Amino acid sequence: MAGKIMKVITGAGALAGAAYTGAGAVFARKLAMPHVYTLAEEEKWEKEHEVWGDYDLIPRTNYTVTGKDGIILHCEYAEANPGSRKYVILTHGYTSNRYGAVKYVGVYAKLGFNCILYDCRGHGENEPAACSVGNLESQDLVFVIADAYRRFGNDIELGLHGESMGSSTSLSVLKYKPKVRFVVADCGFANLYDLMGYLYSSRHAGFMREPVNFMMERMYHFNMKQTSARDALRGNTVPICLIHGTADTFIPPENSDELAAATAGYKEVHKVEGAEHARSRMVLGEDEYRNIVEAFLERIS
Repeated sequence: MAGKIMKVITGAGALAGAAYTGAGAVFARKLAMPHVYTLAEEEKWEKEHEVWGDYDLIPRTNYTVTGKDGIILHCEYAEANPGSRKYVILTHGYTSNRYGAVKYVGVYAKLGFNCILYDCRGHGENEPAACSVGNLESQDLVFVIADAYRRFGNDIELGLHGESMGSSTSLSVLKYKPKVRFVVADCGFANLYDLMGYLYSSRHAGFMREPVNFMMERMYHFNMKQTSARDALRGNTVPICLIHGTADTFIPPENSDELAAATAGYKEVHKVEGAEHARSRMVLGEDEYRNIVEAFLERIS
């Protein structure tokens, strides 16, 4: 009898374990292979929310860059200021694409910058690929940066700007010591493992973080704990401007405080009252948002 009971318990435990890891695999796939928006959908959204600006009037060139492991990244060069030696690479957020970053082009165009926009792996016009929410993406950005210098010259002044996942990507790339003048990081997260713990807990599913991380490593070969802009900033001296909405419940504004504390270089933190996730540019308007960036650039010049 005791043997039969143990078999039942063992069997139940195995089933529970299988269900646990199975659920982890489902959640991991949803995170790594999300539904992503098309360029047309992003363009429509930005025009409807009046943040597309004069982008249609700016001369644009499309090209590709080969990123980590040979992945092809679709890029777009917006030559807002012909003859200028100032450039900024704009990195979009999770499930978005390069057109999701158009809202920032007007900010930099009026500051004399030309803009480079690109689709992160698995997004936009790129082939389907697992998204690591900033880990592999930051390694891809190394290649986009190197291409910018080959394409436009070693004497250019190059900065980075990112939103949400793009923000953490733009900060995480700093551990590879690229030649960049500054980073403007809008509503980024400090560490993906911590963020997913917060998000799952807010939905009463905090217990899922461990199996999701386990399956992320098994299925997609990266650990959420190592997707950490906070860790990437150790010893960093590149100036950083952090912008975050006070009403952001997806990536709480405390993340920007953590990131500011992590860097060794000059940093500013700007909290935008009442702005929800990735809405600071919309709440402030282009002029006021540009004022923040312009003042930051003047202070580090």
